[in-house]
Amino acid sequence: LKEEEHELTDKAATLQPLASKILMKVLYAARYARFELLRPTRSLAQKVSEWTPYWDKMLHRLISYINSTLDVKQVGYVGDSLDKLYLQLYGDADFAGCIDTQKSTSGIYMTLVGPKTDFPQGAVSNRQKCVSHSTSEAEIVAADQAVRTEGMPAMSLWDILVGSPIK
Repeated sequence: LKEEEHELTDKAATLQPLASKILMKVLYAARYARFELLRPTRSLAQKVSEWTPYWDKMLHRLISYINSTLDVKQVGYVGDSLDKLYLQLYGDADFAGCIDTQKSTSGIYMTLVGPKTDFPQGAVSNRQKCVSHSTSEAEIVAADQAVRTEGMPAMSLWDILVGSPIK
């Protein structure tokens, strides 16, 4: 446990009964308009069954961050014909981001792009199922997950909708 967490363990966790409800509302909004909220929301959701006053404080910090950044919005725009559009897929990972398990987190972002187009298609933030031994290994796992779970299905759908291969 962190030193700060030790200081808070003698007090009762007051937000535990509401934590799931709050986090699911944040997750709903994060999926549509605030992709940067996916990782902290997922991390807090994993602690609901073992909630402590420390997690009360972390949830308060998350809600305070959201409240202080209400003007931040995700914007997408489309200004091109279908023949000029293509999909871009990004995968990234941290190394041993989870303090408890030493597992890395994969981040995936897919967007529709063209000369006058940039429209987000989706984002994912998931803990990796393996423990990587290096940053390079964590990045390879993230790239595999991005291609396998987001890229290949999107390519199949794009081929059906547009009738041409992806650039």
